[in-house]
Amino acid sequence: MKLYEFFNVPVDKKEKDFPDYNKSKSDEEKSKMSDEVFWYIIDNDKLHKEYVLPFLYEIKALVNSPNFNRDRFTKKWMPMVEKGCRMFYKHHKLSDNPKDIFDDDFKQETCQKLCDKFLEEIKEDHYQIGDHKK
Repeated sequence: MKLYEFFNVPVDKKEKDFPDYNKSKSDEEKSKMSDEVFWYIIDNDKLHKEYVLPFLYEIKALVNSPNFNRDRFTKKWMPMVEKGCRMFYKHHKLSDNPKDIFDDDFKQETCQKLCDKFLEEIKEDHYQIGDHKK
């Protein structure tokens, strides 16, 4: 549910959630879009089943390794972010070129947010990996 739906604020039916994103947008608007994509990815069970659950052992081993490399760990999330961006694009029926909306900096920022979130969850042992097959 979107905030305007919750507060019952009328919205022009022709206006999209993120119109003309590629036209000179401020950093605040780009950050808002990044947050929207991040939460879309986090809330998508299909992406978790496809990208997180099969690699829990590897992720856990990476985090607990004495040679832990944060940059490598961050890059591990790129396939999930790329697919999440495509799904977000289709779900919200955006009209702009996806390469303009989801450029490399945007994807890197989203990967960094995912890395931070999953690092915290893995360190706090939110994922019980004993029930999953290798």
